[in-house]
Amino acid sequence: MSFPSLVTLDIGGTKINAGRYVNGVIEDSRSFKFCANASLSEIECFIINCIDGFLIQSTTAICIGVPCIVDTQLGVVYDAVNIPAWKEFDLKSALQRRYHLDVYINNDVNCFTAGEHRFGAGQGYDDIIGLCLGTGVGAGYIINNELYQGHNCSAGEIGEVCYLTSTIDEYCSGRFFDLHIGASGTDLAVKARSGEAYAIEAYSQFGRHLAHAISHLLLILDPQVIVIGGSVAHSFDLFKEELWLGLADFPYNKVIENLKIIPSSNRDTALLGAAQLYLNQCKQNKKTEVTAQIVNSREVSAESYLTSPQPS
Repeated sequence: MSFPSLVTLDIGGTKINAGRYVNGVIEDSRSFKFCANASLSEIECFIINCIDGFLIQSTTAICIGVPCIVDTQLGVVYDAVNIPAWKEFDLKSALQRRYHLDVYINNDVNCFTAGEHRFGAGQGYDDIIGLCLGTGVGAGYIINNELYQGHNCSAGEIGEVCYLTSTIDEYCSGRFFDLHIGASGTDLAVKARSGEAYAIEAYSQFGRHLAHAISHLLLILDPQVIVIGGSVAHSFDLFKEELWLGLADFPYNKVIENLKIIPSSNRDTALLGAAQLYLNQCKQNKKTEVTAQIVNSREVSAESYLTSPQPS
């Protein structure tokens, strides 16, 4: 039995992860280095090249997670911090003109969180936060088993919260290591695991900063579990202890006792989540269509009854 396929993308500040979703599984995926400072047309061409590599005859839609707020109905992306050309861009229309397929777009961390809730470490929980630590910091919320994205799809943009001399983005993403330590997080992770004291301390500092960010999230939402993704999550073992020590000062001990913080173990979670959100929307649209048909048929029946001659 053949199933329809979806091309799904996770667009970040330094790379694009792309793959093909078929029947609950990512059949194939690859990462492409991405120049986020390129022009609008160059970025569009790059995305098209990524999509072309996964299109097959059974492809029915393209599903994309983007690192910014987005009008999920219109598919217009706004104010991408790490993609300067995306101040306001109708990405959905651009792709539909080329491919004549359905296109679904949501925030990348929303896609990650939905993927973890359906397929990953968030399975079995009603209330979870997905926290992505990469080029920037963003959170996604599942509340009572439903994605909460806010009126403008900007819920969870915790990276923009003021903190110390800048914002949480600068202290709780990969930028922290470049700006405050003078080395990449990847290089420091290798050195920390080799026992170099300054690299170990760098990750300890990162853990303390992250504890501050998570404290904000706990006061607002009180989730059962926080699933950490993004490139920095690969080094979770290096900052986990300091993170929990930092949370020891949280004012409500019971919250910390019941909280789980788990690193994601699936590199394709955001691809799975983008596909799942699209399929959920299709189901909701179908329900709405059926409901409208039922209401319309009842209205027609009632009108026919009222206008037809009645027996005396």
